[in-house]
Amino acid sequence: MDPPAATEVAAPPPPLRRQRRGAIYVQRTLLFTISFSILSLLKLEPLARNSVQNHNNEIDMPHNRDIDTPHLLPKEDTTQQNEIKAENFLPRVLAFVFPQFHKDSLNDRIWGERFTDWDSLRNAPEKNRLGFKIPRPTELGYYNYSEAEPRRKQGELANQYGIDGFIFHHYWFNDEAHPGPNLHEPLVNMLKDGYPDVPFALHWCAQKWIVTWNAKVAPDFKFPEPDVLQTQKFPEGEEKIKEHYDWLKQFFHHPNYIKVDGKPLFLLYEKKRGHLHWLPKLRELAKLDGFPGLYFVVGISKPHEHLLEVKDEEFEETVRGMNVYKGRVLGKNLFDKVLAYPNPSDWAKGRSLEIPSWCTDNIDGGDKNKLMRGVEIAGIINSFDNTPRRNYEDAHLFATGEPDEVVELFRKSLDSALYYEACCFSDINDRLSKVQKEDDRFIVINAMNEWGEGMALEPSDVYGRKFLETIRDTKDAISKSRCSR
Repeated sequence: MDPPAATEVAAPPPPLRRQRRGAIYVQRTLLFTISFSILSLLKLEPLARNSVQNHNNEIDMPHNRDIDTPHLLPKEDTTQQNEIKAENFLPRVLAFVFPQFHKDSLNDRIWGERFTDWDSLRNAPEKNRLGFKIPRPTELGYYNYSEAEPRRKQGELANQYGIDGFIFHHYWFNDEAHPGPNLHEPLVNMLKDGYPDVPFALHWCAQKWIVTWNAKVAPDFKFPEPDVLQTQKFPEGEEKIKEHYDWLKQFFHHPNYIKVDGKPLFLLYEKKRGHLHWLPKLRELAKLDGFPGLYFVVGISKPHEHLLEVKDEEFEETVRGMNVYKGRVLGKNLFDKVLAYPNPSDWAKGRSLEIPSWCTDNIDGGDKNKLMRGVEIAGIINSFDNTPRRNYEDAHLFATGEPDEVVELFRKSLDSALYYEACCFSDINDRLSKVQKEDDRFIVINAMNEWGEGMALEPSDVYGRKFLETIRDTKDAISKSRCSR
C-alpha cells in the first residue's frame, strides 16, 4: 500500500507584491491553458500536463502537486522497493500450533472416545499450587480445530499482530497399530478451506509417546512397550519414506508453505538415528518433485549460543555437552540449522534472552563485522504451567506468576532475539535486498495454543491479548529504531 503523499503548502507572497504577482499568475496561467488545449487536441496530453506542472512549480502554487513527473521513477515501483526492504529487515516470527483439539482415532485408542487436550484443561483446578490462575481461552473458546471458523479467527489474530507464520506439529508413525498421519484432520481441512490463511511449515514430532500425562488410558488400551503409548520407527526400505513424502508434498506445494531459497522448511524434534536414512531420501524426493531440496531444522533443547549465557556451574557441563552434540548433528550434513528448542529448561528459568555485548558495544563496527551469522534459531516460551497435564504437586511451573511480569519477560526475550537477527551482523544490507519469503532468519515461539501447558498466545482470561500486543509492539519498535539503542 502506497504511503500518503506529503502535503505541501506554499508560503504566501509578501503583501506589497501580492497584486502584481497575482496579475502575472493570471496572464501566465491563461497562456499555459491555451497551450494545454492545443496540445490536447494533438493528443500530446502527457506533454501538456508536464508543461502545466512545471509552470505551477515555477510560480510556487500548491495545486496539482500530485501530477506525476516523467523524470521520477513510477510511484508504484519506488513503493515496491521500499516495501521489500522494509519487510525483510526483521526475521520471520513463527509460532508452534498444536493441532490436537479435535476427535482423532489415535486419541480415541489411547485415552478413550472423543478425548482431546481440552479435557485436560477443563479438569484442571482454577489455580496452580503457587496460587496463580491457570489460563483458559476466551475469544476463541474451546474450539474444534478441525472446523474452519476457529482456524480462520486464529489466522486473523496472527496477521493482525505480526505473527509471520505457523509451525504445525506433524505426527507420522510407521507402526502397524497406527501407521501414517495422525492428528492431521485440521491440516487436511486447511488445504480445502484455506484457513488459517497464513504462511506455515510442518514440524515432525518424530519420537515415541511415553506416559507423562496424568490422564488415564482407555480401559482396553494395550501398551506396545512398557510405559510407551505410541512407538516411532524408521523402516530401512524406501517405500515408507516415499509414502511419507507423497503425503507431505500436498503441503509443500501450497502457496503459503514457508520456504528458504525455494526449499520447503521442515522441522524435526530432536535427532534420531533413523534420520540418517530418511532425511537424505526425503530431500532427494523433493528434488525429483521440482524443489531445490528441503530445508531441515532440528530442535535441540539447549540455550542459544549467543542469546543465553549459562554461567551456573550446575548446568555448565550439560550445556557444553549439548554444544558438542550440536556440532555432531550439523556435521552429518543432514540439517541446515538448529532450533534452540523453547523447552522449560532449568537453566533458563526466570531469565530472558539478552543481546550479546559484542553487538551493542560495537554497533558502528568492531567485532560484529567479523562474526559470521550463526546456525541457531532462537526459541522463546511465552508462558508455561503444565498443571492441566500433571499431578497438582508435580507440575512444572516454569513461566507463571503475575501476568505483567510474565509478559515482560517474554517481551525482553523477543526484543533481544529480533534485535540480534536484524542488527548484530554485517550482512544487514544483503538481507534488505533479499525477499523475505526466501530468507533463513526465524524466531520460534512456543506456542500459539498449547493450552495444556499454559503456552498460548491466543487470548485468555489471564493474559488477554497481551502476548499478541507484545509481538506487534516489539516488532514495530525495532523497525522504527533501525538498530539504534
